[in-house]
Amino acid sequence: MSQTLSLPAELTIYTAAETRAAWLAWLATETADPAGVQLLLSLANTLALQQRVLQLINASEPLRQACAALGASALLDANPPQ
Repeated sequence: MSQTLSLPAELTIYTAAETRAAWLAWLATETADPAGVQLLLSLANTLALQQRVLQLINASEPLRQACAALGASALLDANPPQ
């Protein structure tokens, strides 16, 4: 992915609107490559060991294309485009 999305030090009602705006701006510039997809697969596998599920909601087109190209579309199967 082209940038790192970081949580702010304070994630409260006082910072939610500003944080949301920053995240939406980040998403507008999102790209995905094999390393980014590999990181998501690693996260999904780690969560599965803990009986948890990674949910990618409304994945961007670049992420969809990267997952398809790498045979990792299972990451997105539960999240059809809307």
